[in-house]
Amino acid sequence: MANQDNFNLTCREATHSDYDAVMKIASVDTFRDGFDYLPAKFHQWVDDPEAHVLVAEADDKMLAVSVCFATDGGAHLFSKTLRIAPELQRKRFLMGIGFEVEKALQLRLHPWQLQLERHGVADVKRPYLWKGVPNKKDICFIDVMYFQGMTGKVLESNGVHAPPSQPSVMPYQPSDMSRLARPEFFQQILSDKNTFVDWELYKLSASNLRGFLKRGVVILVDNSEPAAKSLSFGESYMTPRGRLYHVDVHCRDVALCQAHIKHHVDRACREPRQLQPDMP
Repeated sequence: MANQDNFNLTCREATHSDYDAVMKIASVDTFRDGFDYLPAKFHQWVDDPEAHVLVAEADDKMLAVSVCFATDGGAHLFSKTLRIAPELQRKRFLMGIGFEVEKALQLRLHPWQLQLERHGVADVKRPYLWKGVPNKKDICFIDVMYFQGMTGKVLESNGVHAPPSQPSVMPYQPSDMSRLARPEFFQQILSDKNTFVDWELYKLSASNLRGFLKRGVVILVDNSEPAAKSLSFGESYMTPRGRLYHVDVHCRDVALCQAHIKHHVDRACREPRQLQPDMP
């Protein structure tokens, strides 16, 4: 099959029983160096009415899985991931399968959803993966840092041992939204009023923050007045290499950024299992 130029692909919605086959082709042991979210979130997305989890098959063999879901109360679509069987991960196969999966997704969307702005995070080294997505534009580029180890070593490697005068950050409260919604915060901190939470793009809104808290995300904000100067998100889940704690910091001030990272890392290491922090 890997030598064929064309595939007679069939795309359908994934079911819970597809889990083992999906994990087999998804390269979960190497994706993000083994810190892959898919094993922890596959069943959640299958049950989510706002998510489209599609699998592509040919000759009764699974070749690809795609995840796309609505964000911001249905205002946007986020393309989370497209995984293709390892033996087909060559450019010409990737593009062909990607086009077919995208066509299958569009057939399943409501007509009004086809007009929605699509968000996603892509590897800049493989821009051809997005050729099937219309009306693309770059919003921003993000830097990613990985830290692994015990709290003291992680903090030391990142130079964030807290000095006595380190700024304070605190858990988000609904009343903090008034400081986050000020024009100064958007102008200085956020691009197009967007936040990143575990590589996913969301508009900053009270309803989104409530949703993050409901799913167990830790949200921190500084106490600056009249506008906040920083915002961060942290959450953990199991991966093939153990439990991961991701941290997303939105900030320009170095000291505030250090305070956010230290708080999240300290919290991660108080969890029942030793965590592996992943800090975009």
